[in-house]
Amino acid sequence: MVLRNLNYAVRIATGPVLIGVAIVFALLASAGLPMTLMGDQQALSQALAAGSFGLTLLAVFLTIVAVQIWVFVSWHRFVLLEEYPSGLLPAFRSDRMLAYVGSALLIFLVALAVMLPAGVIAALVGGIAGEGGAAVIALVIILFALFTAVAIYRLTPILPAAAIGQPLKLRDAWDKTRGTTGTIVLLVVLLGLFNVLLQVVVDLSMAVFAPLGIVFLILATLVATLVNVSVVTTFYGHYVEGRPI
Repeated sequence: MVLRNLNYAVRIATGPVLIGVAIVFALLASAGLPMTLMGDQQALSQALAAGSFGLTLLAVFLTIVAVQIWVFVSWHRFVLLEEYPSGLLPAFRSDRMLAYVGSALLIFLVALAVMLPAGVIAALVGGIAGEGGAAVIALVIILFALFTAVAIYRLTPILPAAAIGQPLKLRDAWDKTRGTTGTIVLLVVLLGLFNVLLQVVVDLSMAVFAPLGIVFLILATLVATLVNVSVVTTFYGHYVEGRPI
């Protein structure tokens, strides 16, 4: 879907992503933190552990989330409503973005409801298993994580629905995506490998030449954003509206 509409994908995502990068750069610079921090997991963990940069990193996180939601909503509306971008930036539809956040929070609560019992069950099973408890706990967590991923993807149609102003209930999304477990598991594996590949490219470029790493980080963010939003849009279009893939 992204490749078929590459011109519009770039127009929709580039402006918001560049604005987000500029804001993140300004926030980090004001706190005396390097931009390369965003591509260095160890340095980021150390900054979080220090505690003194908590508000700055929270502002960075919220900026990234806001940019992604802006792009997601714009892409959903472009594909599903044929709302073409005009000018350098896509329309900033705050009402649809807030509705999107609300729908995302619903999915988060469902995922939380699934994963919290997983921790309890893993601890109980691990205690019963004795010496092999660690392996059993890891297996239980992996299975629950996979189940949670399937549940999340089956509920994702409520996100594009919110973006285009056609609210969809959780139960309706669940019913519409019945029988998609195998497809979702394959999708999770492929997206996981894809994201790992992007991270490896960013890490290597950061190690070789930090400024180049920043460029790759921006490109990786742009690509990952477009791929993820395309998957969610396709789920809605195919399983809810009955469109061909």
